[in-house]
Amino acid sequence: MLTQFAMGRLEEQLDKYDEWADRFEDLPLYFMTFHGQQSIRTVIDTMQHAVYVYDICHVVIDNLQFMMGHEQLSTDRIAAQDYIVGAFRKFATDSSCHVTLVIHPRKEDDDKELQTASIFGSAKASQEADNILILQDRKLVTGPGKRYLQVSKNRFDGDVGVFPLEFNKSSLTFSIPPKSKTRLKKIKDDNGLVAKKPSGKKGATPQNSETCSHQAPNPYQPDTSKPSR
Repeated sequence: MLTQFAMGRLEEQLDKYDEWADRFEDLPLYFMTFHGQQSIRTVIDTMQHAVYVYDICHVVIDNLQFMMGHEQLSTDRIAAQDYIVGAFRKFATDSSCHVTLVIHPRKEDDDKELQTASIFGSAKASQEADNILILQDRKLVTGPGKRYLQVSKNRFDGDVGVFPLEFNKSSLTFSIPPKSKTRLKKIKDDNGLVAKKPSGKKGATPQNSETCSHQAPNPYQPDTSKPSR
């Protein structure tokens, strides 16, 4: 995370490590000291304590599958998952705290994109969620795959869409790729010749400035089609 925050590998810039470490320490970021499978009741109590003491407004749980091992409510994993999702939904509503819950999808064919129905478990997780983000990874045989973030549900205003992602190896981050450089295109005239730009001198006219037969003569230029008397 420190590499991502500094947008570069600090092992190659050891003289800047202390500076970035101090800046990272000032972030209002806290970590729960849980590893592996945990009881949902213990996690909820810790989250409530963090909201009360540190005024936390966003909690990220990674991931749901790890938390289902110690649930003794039922031998049915689907019922256990529904209970956990309902507990997080209630916590978010009661505490006015946003909860991001990471759920691994079901196994799908490589040639198929993930859908909302690909979320592991029943439909309760997708029904309770206000927003659903799906990380798509299309593997290609000819080269590196394409990754993009798909917004498949947006309860706020209903807008959904796709954001392409590009991996930056130096900073270990994903970001929207920069726009491709616009290529200069040569504009050709009717004769297939490239039109030259005016020289910029006062009174100068572009080359090949003769009036075409299908165009009306310019009233502000002398008509050279008739001999002068």
